Amino acid sequence: MWPILREGFFFAVLALTLNFAAYQGEILRGAMLSVPKGELEAARAFGMSPGKILRRIWLPRAIRIALPTFAGEVVLQLKATPIVFSVTVMDLYGAAYKIRQDTLLVYEPLILVMVFYVGLTFAITQAFQKLEKAVPSRR
Repeated sequence: MWPILREGFFFAVLALTLNFAAYQGEILRGAMLSVPKGELEAARAFGMSPGKILRRIWLPRAIRIALPTFAGEVVLQLKATPIVFSVTVMDLYGAAYKIRQDTLLVYEPLILVMVFYVGLTFAITQAFQKLEKAVPSRR
């Protein structure tokens, strides 16, 4: 286990994954609780099994409700990635910091990192907007 545990990458991935999973679990729980009870009762009255209700009614509706919040959480997770530099994992900010130390250029590497993060954030939000439009609404 030492080859894995001596690297900071393992701890960075573990910390970000646990943080992300906890928030996503709570978002999905809240979305599942917000599905109207009438829809679930109608599915039961129609004779659907609990698994079929989950697969056809409950989960699709909950995901549709939670999708905008998921998009915000993914962007927040992207913004949290520079923290991994504190556990010696080389990320974009770490690369900019190294360039700044080597070349004494202060603003240019940071501006490049900013442009990259803004571009990535834009791409993520556009992808989630297309996904939200692709998921059919039942209203």
